[in-house]
Amino acid sequence: MTAQGFLLECIADSWLDGNSEGLSADTPLMELNIISSAEVFDLVHAIQEEFGISIPLQEVRPDNFRSIAVIADLIDRFRGK
Repeated sequence: MTAQGFLLECIADSWLDGNSEGLSADTPLMELNIISSAEVFDLVHAIQEEFGISIPLQEVRPDNFRSIAVIADLIDRFRGK
């Protein structure tokens, strides 16, 4: 599964009652209150489990979690290490 595919499914299942309608790679997640800053840590845990990567705490900041596309880029950066 691609990073974006995983994120779409995970966010829809966890915070949108399984409904991904209207959710796209560029949807501003925190701006639209789809996920809160506290819930980002739940998402980080799910990402780390799914992809077997470790995301350093200093990378867990709002600008790295503003959209699915940005989060997928973050995942790809750490998958490449």
